[in-house]
Amino acid sequence: MRYLFVTALFLGTWINSSGESIQKLIETGKIKALFRSSGGHQGYCIEMKVKNLTANTVAIDVEPGRRLEADTASDQDMLIVKDQTITLAVGQTFVGKVFAFCCQAKDKSPAKGHSFKVGAMASAALVKLAQFISKNNFSNPAVQNAIWVISDKHNLSSVYEGDKQENAELRQVTAELAGIKLPWYYISYKALPGMVFSDKASTLSGNIEYTLSNNTAVTIIVKNTNGMLIRTLMENKVQHPGKQVVPVSFPVSGLSKGKYQIWVLDDNTNIVHGREFEL
Repeated sequence: MRYLFVTALFLGTWINSSGESIQKLIETGKIKALFRSSGGHQGYCIEMKVKNLTANTVAIDVEPGRRLEADTASDQDMLIVKDQTITLAVGQTFVGKVFAFCCQAKDKSPAKGHSFKVGAMASAALVKLAQFISKNNFSNPAVQNAIWVISDKHNLSSVYEGDKQENAELRQVTAELAGIKLPWYYISYKALPGMVFSDKASTLSGNIEYTLSNNTAVTIIVKNTNGMLIRTLMENKVQHPGKQVVPVSFPVSGLSKGKYQIWVLDDNTNIVHGREFEL
C-alpha cells in the first residue's frame, strides 16, 4: 500500500489542501480514527490509526494546530504541529505517527497506550505557531517551550536560540504571537522526576553588548530591584575601545522570581551599559 504525505507551504494563515478535515470526516462517519500515545510528550509520540468507511477514496487532512484531547484527565492535551494529508482507498486502513507536543505543561506526560479524541483546532495563536513550525525544522525542546509560551504563558527566555541560531526565527515568531518583547537571554530549567516542566530556573546565559570610547577597566555586576549586589560576572578587566560582546552564563537557581539588572561599569564606576532580565 502507498500513502500520500503532503507538507503545506504557508506562512500566517492556513492554506487548504485537497483533503477534508479529519474532524469533519470522523463526525460525518466517513472514517474511523484512533489516537494513542506511544509514550512521551513531544515529537512523533502519537500513533494514529485511520480507516476509510466509505465507498470512495478519501483524502484526510491532519492539520497543524489541532489539539488532541486526552481521555485521561491528568494527561496533557497534545498539539499537532506537522501537516499530513493521507489518501485512503475504499476500506483501506492507515497506521502511522503524528508529530505533536504537549500544550498543558502542568499535566502529566501521557503513558504509552493512553488514548485521545480528535479534539478541535486550538486558539488562533497556537494554530499560527503550529502552521509556522510545520514548514520549518526546529529542535524539539525549542518547539515544546515555544508552545508553552503561548499555551501556558511561560517565559520566552525558555526557548533556546541554538548554538548556530537555528531556532532564532522560532523565538521571533513566538514573541510576535504572544505580543511580548524578545529577550536577549536564555534560561535553562531544572529537570525534576515526574514533571515535564519544573519552572525552577537553573542557568541564565546570553551576550552583553556595549561600546567603549577608550581603554577601560570594566566590571559587570548583577543587582536586584532593591539595588542589592547579587553576583559579579567580571571585575576590572581592561578592554580596548570599540564594540564589546561579552558572553555571560551564571546560576540563578537560588534567586527569587522577579526582575534583575545587569550593570556594566567603567573604572570610575560609571554605568556604561545596563540590561534587565526576569525570572
